[in-house]
Amino acid sequence: MCSSHRSTASAPHGSISDLQDVLRRRVGRVLALSAVAVVTPTPTQAWADLCSNYVFRVGFLGWFTAQTAKIFTRRYKTGVWDLTACVDSGGMPSSHSSLCTAVTTAVAFQFGLGSALFAVALCFSLVVMYDAAGVRRHAGKQAEVLNVVLEDVLHAHPISEQRMKEVLGHTPLQVITGAILGVLMGCIVPIPATVIMG
Repeated sequence: MCSSHRSTASAPHGSISDLQDVLRRRVGRVLALSAVAVVTPTPTQAWADLCSNYVFRVGFLGWFTAQTAKIFTRRYKTGVWDLTACVDSGGMPSSHSSLCTAVTTAVAFQFGLGSALFAVALCFSLVVMYDAAGVRRHAGKQAEVLNVVLEDVLHAHPISEQRMKEVLGHTPLQVITGAILGVLMGCIVPIPATVIMG
C-alpha cells in the first residue's frame, strides 16, 4: 500500500460535517473579502488617517526639526548658508536619533512605559542610534581613507574622479543632541483628546 494513500473511512463523502467545513471556508472567504472592501481606505482617507496619527506627527516633527537645524549648524560651522544640508545624512543633530526618540516618546505617552509597543520602539531607537554613531560613522571614515588612496595611487585613472561620500554617520554628540531633540518634540506636541480618551 502506498504511504501517500489517505484513508477516507473516517467521514463518508457528502456527510454533514463535510458540508459544514465547506460552508465555513466559503463564508470565511466572503467575510474576509467584504472586510477588505470595507476597511480599505481611499488614498485621501489614508492620508487623513496618517496625518491625524499622533505618533506619526511627533516622529515627523522630530525628523523635520533635526533636518532643518542642520542648515543652521552648518552655517555656524562653515560660515556659509547651505540649504542642501537639510537633505544630507550626517551632521548636527542626528535626524535618525531625533525621529526614533520622538516616536518612542510619543508611544510612551500614548501607550505607557509598560506597553510592548514602547519596548519595541525603545529597542529600535537604541539600535538606530548605535548604528549611526558606530557602523555608519566607521563607514564614513573608511570612505575618507579610500578617497586618499584613490587620489594618491590612481590619480591618473578615471575612477579617481569618483569620490566616495565621507559624512555618513554621526559623532556621539550629534546622536545625543538628536535624541534630546526628539524627546523634546515628543514632550512639546500636545496629545489629542481622542488619544487620551482612547
